[in-house]
Amino acid sequence: MAITQRQFNHLNEIGITVWQRRNTSNTNSPSNNASSSSLPLAIHYNELIKLTLFTDILQCIGISIGEVNIENNVIDLGLFNWQFSENDLITFDNNILSTPAITAFETSTKLKKDLWRTIQQKVLA
Repeated sequence: MAITQRQFNHLNEIGITVWQRRNTSNTNSPSNNASSSSLPLAIHYNELIKLTLFTDILQCIGISIGEVNIENNVIDLGLFNWQFSENDLITFDNNILSTPAITAFETSTKLKKDLWRTIQQKVLA
């Protein structure tokens, strides 16, 4: 059973030792991910937490703003990582959700539907 880095850290903090096999041939870096056709876009935390869509997604997956970590322009949401890219595709590979910038969802109901469908089918299933 695979666990996220956040879950691993929490278990270690409470004294539970967990052994994980390290995969040295493939890093989880978004720039090395085959589903990522371009580098992730910059993420501005203060702007992100003001967006209703983002807070709705957090509520849907059951985490709070305080549990969100952003590192190297990738949002760690525990269940999955989320990155924004320049393309208009929504993909979910290797526990990485790649979408257009979150501001693109404000003007496109199709993108919103596709995002919710992907989260429902790939993350929450």
